[in-house]
Amino acid sequence: MLRFFRQIRQRLLTDNKFSKYLLYAIGEILLVVIGILIALQIDNWNEERKLRREEQTLLRQLKEEYLTNLEQLDSKISTRLVLLNSSKDLLGYFDDPTSANRDSVISKLGNLNLTLTYDPIDNDLIASGKINMIQNPELKSLLTKWSTDVVQVQEVEAIYVNQQHYNNQPILNKLGVGRAMTKALYDKVEELPTFLLNRNHFSPDDIKDSRLEPDVSAILNNREVEGLVSNSILINELVNSESYALRKQLLEILELLEASETPVE
Repeated sequence: MLRFFRQIRQRLLTDNKFSKYLLYAIGEILLVVIGILIALQIDNWNEERKLRREEQTLLRQLKEEYLTNLEQLDSKISTRLVLLNSSKDLLGYFDDPTSANRDSVISKLGNLNLTLTYDPIDNDLIASGKINMIQNPELKSLLTKWSTDVVQVQEVEAIYVNQQHYNNQPILNKLGVGRAMTKALYDKVEELPTFLLNRNHFSPDDIKDSRLEPDVSAILNNREVEGLVSNSILINELVNSESYALRKQLLEILELLEASETPVE
């Protein structure tokens, strides 16, 4: 092909047809430029296809991760509702001790020992730079805010964990209901979520009743116990409020992930 074009140029020069040669040379240059542009366009198209495949792989991975995050969040919200209902029932017992059943009081106090922390999968999109692969600006914005909003939930959770460790547990130990609460936990092990306990290691027969336990009157006339129950409601209502807001954001992320999934040829 190159030899053919060379022969044409030589013939035009030999015949002194300079103007035609000049036009031919310009045309040849244009053909070369067009060929280069086409090659660049093909390279760009191939690179774009590669990026879109990588984006779709990332989106599928994120969808699986955020479905797992949703499942964990729902489990924590549900368990925290058990804790809140137990606290509200206990306040009712404080208001009307005659309605209280000792086993129920101990069991519901035991529920207050549930210290839940949300620990979602961290995909590290920002630090890795993978966030820039995502084209949808709304999805990118929600994913960027996700870690910050998770921290807000975890910070409130940490307040309850610290209160449980430094305040609640010493009060309950001083009251002398530690063994009774542990027994209550063993007795209802089958009712608890699997993430809280390894059920294979627990048996209701492992813990017996203590002869040193206080009666229900001593529990329901203790101001410190009433105070920790009230604080439990306040803090865990706040945590669940933050958790519901986070759940709404999580559902929006999943909806956008679903909408952004497209086949790449």
